[in-house]
Amino acid sequence: MKTFSKIILISCLFLLLLTFSLTGYASENVSHGYHDFQALSSALKQIASQNTNITKLISIGKTLKGKEIWLLRISGSNSPSPLEKQALLICGNLEGDHVIGSEVALGIAEYFVSQYGKDDKVTKVLDKRTFYIIPRLNPDGAEFFFAKIRQEHAGNLKPRDEDYDWLMDEDGPEDLNGDGKITLMRVKDKDGNWYIDEKDARLMKKKKDDTPLDKLYKIYPEGIDDDEDELYNEDGAGGFNTNRNFPHNFGYNPKGVGVYPASEKETQAVIDFMTRYVPELKTQPHKNICGVLLFSKFDNLAAESGINCGTPSFPQPQRVDQSAGEGRMFFSFGRRGQNQAQTTRPTDPQPKKINKKDEYIFKSVSKKYKEISGIKSAHSEKPAGSMLEWAYFQFGVPSFSANLWSLRKDEQKSPRAKIESDASSKPASSQAKTMDRSTVMRQFMSGSRPSSASQDQSSDTDEKWLKWVDKENGGTGFVTWTKFDHKQLGEVEIGGFEPYIQINPPAEKIPELIKSHAKFALYLAAQFAEIKMDEPEIKKLSSNLFELKIKIHNKGDFPYATAMGERTNNINSIMVKLKFEDDKKMKLFGGSKRIDIQTLRPGAEKDLKWTIISPEGKKINITLWARTGGGKVKKTVVLR
Repeated sequence: MKTFSKIILISCLFLLLLTFSLTGYASENVSHGYHDFQALSSALKQIASQNTNITKLISIGKTLKGKEIWLLRISGSNSPSPLEKQALLICGNLEGDHVIGSEVALGIAEYFVSQYGKDDKVTKVLDKRTFYIIPRLNPDGAEFFFAKIRQEHAGNLKPRDEDYDWLMDEDGPEDLNGDGKITLMRVKDKDGNWYIDEKDARLMKKKKDDTPLDKLYKIYPEGIDDDEDELYNEDGAGGFNTNRNFPHNFGYNPKGVGVYPASEKETQAVIDFMTRYVPELKTQPHKNICGVLLFSKFDNLAAESGINCGTPSFPQPQRVDQSAGEGRMFFSFGRRGQNQAQTTRPTDPQPKKINKKDEYIFKSVSKKYKEISGIKSAHSEKPAGSMLEWAYFQFGVPSFSANLWSLRKDEQKSPRAKIESDASSKPASSQAKTMDRSTVMRQFMSGSRPSSASQDQSSDTDEKWLKWVDKENGGTGFVTWTKFDHKQLGEVEIGGFEPYIQINPPAEKIPELIKSHAKFALYLAAQFAEIKMDEPEIKKLSSNLFELKIKIHNKGDFPYATAMGERTNNINSIMVKLKFEDDKKMKLFGGSKRIDIQTLRPGAEKDLKWTIISPEGKKINITLWARTGGGKVKKTVVLR
């Protein structure tokens, strides 16, 4: 009988586990199907060790916690060396909480190596191109996804004084109800900005002018005020969002110690990889990068084409002024000696929109992305200090970013309003001011900026996410509001969306995303400029006078250099160089032996002509070098 009972128990446990694996998110295991740092490292090492002929795994840097920032190079074994081929850089998981980016980037690598030599298209592209794949640029921040107590964390783990009180990481969230998730607290307060939806008590609606005061609530992140400064969870585990740390559109009025462009190890690592000069090679070896594909929270593929920069913002220390009357005092949040006077911001000389000459690139790629991926729309805020901006506006190549998991079709309002709750109005109490300030801190660290439009629509967004939870995810993904006796706020209710559910999809959706984005990566790499040279033509003008003609073409679908690349001067020009067999007897009749061409648009051609004084029968070696257009081509002609 006992044996039979054990069998029944084991069977029930098996069915329970099976049920979890078949539903979207297993409530107690949101990281199911994703790779933590150790698993990711093992997978990359296995790919490299089993495919030594076409891969190389390197570390481009280490995080503050000592984790390697892995880069996997993949290039076919035929044709030129990987450094001579045009390259596409793929980078994922720039924000710590956007772990889906690393899964898709890793999956693309696995797809390429498994199909090389089997699939004609994969083989053809890899033999002509190099792929640099950084699956996880922010490995420290990503580990929060796999922690026992789950909380969304977009930054890395560099300690920061986020509330400007000269202390670091002293007031983080707490799992008060012990469910392993950091969600929200709602508490009744006549100064609040939210009320409970009458149709669905899980939803919080933005208050109206006629909302009764006794129906109003404030919303806070789950936890207590550890440092008793009336700020709730405003200074938790430190960190800076890597995808807010690049030196374009960073902003001119940063707040806090150590806040400056490329201040973070992760940002420095990828910039150094892309731009570093190697004395042994006498070149910048990775200037062969012709395009960048990112998997991040920004999107310029399904959301809209092009790059429209946002307005960079920084968390502003909240001033609390009280008249110095009887029983009152004046104080302000801010650093000692801080100049509170208003200053005029300098005019920003950095471009904020793509050059009009480049618009067709982004539009055509966006159209193809929607066709290949099947993703017709995506949510995206305007970037500031992002890699998307830096790669195009300063490195000078076409850059694209896909937000792999967001509300689709008409459901494009920001889902992040669950933490951005009280930022839209001026609170009347110090606690409300606290929430407003905490909100700004969180938005800054996550790289987002509040807008009145997104806040007004936040309840509608939550309603649409709830519909997805109920209909598509088996009801899993929302923590029911439950009463809790808070030692500082009194009676509160804890609940809300589970961490990460609006950022990373259920594991069963990953293979489909990998397959479609691997195909898109192949398409994108195949678009690069193809600079070709026709057979040189020699025309004899007289006994010792000859005319040499050369025609250069761009047979690719991208320009050799974007209009922005021309502006930055970061793209090596196309070079055509002549070398005479006998410099003493052979002379140019005007002109130069070297001609540089800054760019060629798709389908464009350039005619080059030289007049040469030389005895008949002498040789001329012609070299065409297009670093980001197909490499080096050499030809030899004889003057006849």
